[in-house]
Amino acid sequence: MSVKDKVVFGILLLLIIGAGYFQWLAGDLKVRMAELNTADIEHVNIIDKEFRESLRKYNIKFEGRGKHIKKAQDDIISNLNLINEKSQELKDLIDEVQFNLDEYSRITDRKIDRTNNDLVDLQDSFDGQNRQNRRKFADIEQTLTQLQNEINELKPDEEEEGAESNNRNSRRRNR
Repeated sequence: MSVKDKVVFGILLLLIIGAGYFQWLAGDLKVRMAELNTADIEHVNIIDKEFRESLRKYNIKFEGRGKHIKKAQDDIISNLNLINEKSQELKDLIDEVQFNLDEYSRITDRKIDRTNNDLVDLQDSFDGQNRQNRRKFADIEQTLTQLQNEINELKPDEEEEGAESNNRNSRRRNR
């Protein structure tokens, strides 16, 4: 046997050993996969059972909650009706207050108008009285001026008499 035959037999032997190892490894993997599939099926069954149990519990809870939901809906409707009723009452009160404010505004405007008219009347009356007082004052000034003129007319007569009496008195003194 030549070297070449020995090398070919060596490579062939290595291939047979490699194929045997891969066969053994594949068998081991098949066993491991079978175990995993069994465990997976058991796990899925457990989860399915738990899910079904949870779903059953929630269905029972939801059936009980349906009554609560219905009661909550009824409460919401009654609260909405109460809100509508109170808002209508509030709207009525607001309208009444607005009416009272409008009435007060009208009354106040009338009183202000009357007061302004009274003020204008008083101003006219005051102006008339002022004119009358000015006329009287002018009449008094005129009368005073006339009296002063009359007094001044009388004074020269008195001055003449006073001058004559002074002359007489000086003559008497000179004597």
